[in-house]
Amino acid sequence: MTISYSDTFLKLLFRWKGSLWKAIWKHLLIFLTMYYIINAYYRFGMTKEQQNEFIKYVMLVDGWTKEIPLTFLLGFYVAMIVRRWWDCCQLISWPDHLLYNVSALIRGQDPETRIIRKTIARYTILTSVLAWRSISLRVLARYPTDDHLVDSGLMTKEEMVMFKSILVHVDPHQKWWVPLNWIQTMMVRCFEKGTLTHTNELRVLLDALEKYRNGFFQLFIYDWIAIPLVYTQVSTISVYGYFLFALIGRQYPSKNENEEIVDVYVPIFTILQFLFYVGWLKVGEDLMFPFGADDEDFEFNYILERNLEVSMLIVDELHNQVPPVYVESLDDEIRLLHTSASSKLSNHPQRQHLRKLKFNVDAMQVQAVPGNHLNERDVSVSTTSKLSFADLENLANGPRNIPKF
Repeated sequence: MTISYSDTFLKLLFRWKGSLWKAIWKHLLIFLTMYYIINAYYRFGMTKEQQNEFIKYVMLVDGWTKEIPLTFLLGFYVAMIVRRWWDCCQLISWPDHLLYNVSALIRGQDPETRIIRKTIARYTILTSVLAWRSISLRVLARYPTDDHLVDSGLMTKEEMVMFKSILVHVDPHQKWWVPLNWIQTMMVRCFEKGTLTHTNELRVLLDALEKYRNGFFQLFIYDWIAIPLVYTQVSTISVYGYFLFALIGRQYPSKNENEEIVDVYVPIFTILQFLFYVGWLKVGEDLMFPFGADDEDFEFNYILERNLEVSMLIVDELHNQVPPVYVESLDDEIRLLHTSASSKLSNHPQRQHLRKLKFNVDAMQVQAVPGNHLNERDVSVSTTSKLSFADLENLANGPRNIPKF
């Protein structure tokens, strides 16, 4: 089997969903329409004297475009947004760590213990829905009201009555942490009843619960505190201002540095600049708010479905499950096999850069430090430790270069 990386590259290059082309095609169409309107007016609507005067303004405005530090402004702006976007991605709360500890420490196959574990798993998913529907358009569209939570089975009617009885005056919609408080109470009661046999077990569960809660809280901070509007405006105005000047400054016919008339009907380099700079700006705009419903926004609905399925497996079906182990398994041979495709791939094992360095016998002689009154049998610091690495190398094998890989 032959893997064609060029085909993969071409598929990515011309893919429409989430692509550069989808992001900027409308802007590019507007820019080219305005460009050719001006160009057509120059060619067919101006006299010869007006055309010569117009070329002077083309040269002048083209020089103005070089005064805008577009690369610096966009580079810093987009780098900050991408770092913020990745931080948000890292803060998505996954219940696996918490529920692994629940399954390991709250043990038992009796109905009551199983209900406790499954209820804790359900509360973790309920917390995700309550928290994420405050910031994610996808989750809000899926669970717009509390009644949808009851219909889906994430919350019982009794729990809904208790949930609605809790009054939060500062922000009535931010009660996502209530199910986490229910989980904490269940853990404490398991310790009081003896299901958890030691305070360290309770501590492990509470620490895992706090880590799970902290992810939601940090996401709320990122959703609340946005990048300063002034910086966004500066970057946006600089990009669109640049290409507003380019409508005049990149008109053809124009003059080159040798004052020669150059007539190009399609501004190839200007179009490439438009793809680069406006596409760069669109990257920042799309990643600034990754909780919407665009192609590259976080797929919270998929995460919810995955977390629900995995959570129930961890706390119930996989609880206390392990394959049978026999004595004969000690004699089983394990071999790492290759397929025809994997054997043809390049392999670069770890190699230390000093693996070939060998010292000769004279360089490895231990010498006493002058002026130190120690017995000859005592081990002292070698004088070679005072030499530089290059000196040690010369003593060992003579002057040579460090092997390169």
